[in-house]
Amino acid sequence: MRRLTLLLLPALLAQATALAAAEMAPPPATRAEARLEGRAVPDIPLRLADGHERMLSDLGQGRTLLVTFFYRRCAGVCLPFLEWINNAATEVGGLGSDYQILALSFDEADTVADLRAQARVFGLLENRNWHFAVTDQAALADITGALDFWYRRQGSSNQYDHGSLLVAVRDGRVIRALSGGPGQTQRLRELVWELRGRVASYYAVDKEPMLRCLDFDPRTGALRLDWGMLLLVAPALTSLAAAMAVFMPRRHRPSLLRSKS
Repeated sequence: MRRLTLLLLPALLAQATALAAAEMAPPPATRAEARLEGRAVPDIPLRLADGHERMLSDLGQGRTLLVTFFYRRCAGVCLPFLEWINNAATEVGGLGSDYQILALSFDEADTVADLRAQARVFGLLENRNWHFAVTDQAALADITGALDFWYRRQGSSNQYDHGSLLVAVRDGRVIRALSGGPGQTQRLRELVWELRGRVASYYAVDKEPMLRCLDFDPRTGALRLDWGMLLLVAPALTSLAAAMAVFMPRRHRPSLLRSKS
């Protein structure tokens, strides 16, 4: 019975680990999000709500910059998406000390006055860690192309079909990407926690393994082991230890009997 228990223990541990991970798993990321990680982000010129002109790289100033897209006249997801980001940043904290936020308009009709109106809606007009900006069409094409952000005008109206995207940029490269909406609240909180130095243990990727064995550091271009590697090899190591505990005594038993005789 003892040997049977030892042999079954690795399988039970592996099953328990899989069940626990499945229960805690956030909604899966898309392949598109995973492809963005490590991608270079162009340093484009921006015109901010206060009328000043800055470069994208000036806003982070050595910290992470969360970048999202919107337009002032949006009758769809823009307002809920910005509110969602604002609420998560307020709840988790770290805004200003660990990261800043840029909301970039992709509508060429938006003006500085529109940016100020949008910031005023959220009470962020005087918040120096939130930036609402416009840019020229060439620069907009560069950054939306680099981040695979899509949008298209709906006929002759002033509305656009578009996706929802939030990317974390550090040292000119994407370190995390998040698409979707308020249903992704858990993942957004984990992203902000990570920016504050608390590493989220895993990120589910659609049709890919849930736990990461390797993590890419865009600042150095290096790969480092993630704790998902430990969970990957733990069942094999446990099985090896159990097998040694069960079968090693048998191999040494004859020699022990001979020594007694």
